[in-house]
Amino acid sequence: MRKEATKFGFLLPGLLYLMAMAVFPLIWSLTLSFHRWKAATAAPRVFVGIENFLNIFSRDPRFWNSLRFTVLYVAIVVSVELSLGLLLAYILNERIRFRNFFRVLFLLPMAAPPIAVAFMWRMLLNPDAGIVVKILNSMGLNMVRWLTDARLTPFVLMAVDIWEWTPFMFLGLLAAMQSFPVSLYDAAQVDGASRLQIFWFVTFPLLLPIMVTLVLLRAIDAFKLFELVFGITGGGPGTSTESLSYYTYTVGFQYFDLGYACALSWVFLVIVLIMANFLLKRLRKEV
Repeated sequence: MRKEATKFGFLLPGLLYLMAMAVFPLIWSLTLSFHRWKAATAAPRVFVGIENFLNIFSRDPRFWNSLRFTVLYVAIVVSVELSLGLLLAYILNERIRFRNFFRVLFLLPMAAPPIAVAFMWRMLLNPDAGIVVKILNSMGLNMVRWLTDARLTPFVLMAVDIWEWTPFMFLGLLAAMQSFPVSLYDAAQVDGASRLQIFWFVTFPLLLPIMVTLVLLRAIDAFKLFELVFGITGGGPGTSTESLSYYTYTVGFQYFDLGYACALSWVFLVIVLIMANFLLKRLRKEV
């Protein structure tokens, strides 16, 4: 009995910290989501039940616009990052010259903080002094408005995301490839399989569970898109690059409508949980 009490005593500080930093904010935000509370005014909190949630789904076109943009963004960047990561991992898994140098080089974008990456690319794409813009202008693309064209700016964000996070896919897939038994490839070569057949019938099936796991992790992270929007476009032009996270931030910290922002946060959480559950079911099928 005393041993159990001692174990609980060691766990208690961590449990209290977890409750203070995770559980309590969740409960508090859920409580606020059922209230109308604009912190910039002196008006008190007013309980409105599920009114905030009804307004989100029936009276808020910006929510649907940000959700549509976020889903499209996640689908495109994760697909491209997985494809490029697989290609790079396959190439650099072979015995080629300077492969260790290229492995390190391709990991560098992922090492920088996302907000630093955002501000760096905003400077690089600055229409007056950005070096990337100057290079593109020299190639005859001087009429392209990279950060002010609502049709083009979403793809600029996607390109930056792909540049930053393809190394994540590359690293996971390369580590998986290097763990596969060499005997499988030797047996396939003895049977006369071509390089394409070896990849498709040996490497790809072995990679599939790893790929689903990487897609799950990357999709959840990409769905939280905030830093790139905050640092590069600010949600503009207009609301063309406003992600769901950035819209929630705008409602909470620019409009100070904390009740509505908390409701948006819980809708966001439910969407992420549904997406994660779908991908986890797919992962269980592949394992």
